[in-house]
Amino acid sequence: MTVVTRRRALAALGALPLLSVAAAPRQPLRLTMVNLMPWAGLDAQGQPFGALIDLSAQMAQLSGLPIIPIPVPYGRAPYMLRSGGSELMLAIDISPKGGTAIEHVGTVDIVVLGRDNFRFERLSDLHGKTVGHLRHAAYSPELEADQAIRKHAFDSYEQGVRMLLAGRFDAMMGVGDSIEYALTKSGGGVSQRYVLARGKVALYADASVGAGAAAALQDACKQLRQKHVMETLLKRPPQRR
Repeated sequence: MTVVTRRRALAALGALPLLSVAAAPRQPLRLTMVNLMPWAGLDAQGQPFGALIDLSAQMAQLSGLPIIPIPVPYGRAPYMLRSGGSELMLAIDISPKGGTAIEHVGTVDIVVLGRDNFRFERLSDLHGKTVGHLRHAAYSPELEADQAIRKHAFDSYEQGVRMLLAGRFDAMMGVGDSIEYALTKSGGGVSQRYVLARGKVALYADASVGAGAAAALQDACKQLRQKHVMETLLKRPPQRR
């Protein structure tokens, strides 16, 4: 081996630890979302499935970042993001300017409905009535602030639909796709759906994600939104793994 070749070999060996560090795979990013169908849920084997589970897989592919989706009870996802239990969160944002989200993947309708003869034009139509809503959810600030409307929390949309059909509520409100999913399981006659507000399904990221990864996730979200991926997945029957 010549001196030049030996020097090159030694230089290459010396560079190997640095190369291995640079090529080390990133730890998967933990992404939380609400454990409500058709968005996300767990099958009989405890494996996640649903529209946002499939969407997160496409987000990982487009961004080049490993992502682990974690369905959690409503209200727990923000706590996990704040406390270091996750790095990412998908949640509905109804703020006009998008809040603190880094990007959004699509939009949803927040609706109100009642039984067959229910009609709605303005919030005053609900004065003196009992309106059911998902516990901890606040999709309509105007409705929340109106003290003339009685609010009653339920724990799942399936429970809410059953209570509405049983006459426990005069009306109920929530995410249109979740209510439609619950109605397919419960049946019964309900009114048309009236849109109260529109929200964005937004991606939130902890600062530990870093600027480069955040930029890659933003680009992935934009592509998913432009292709209407979320809306397509929500229209498809849930695919259990």
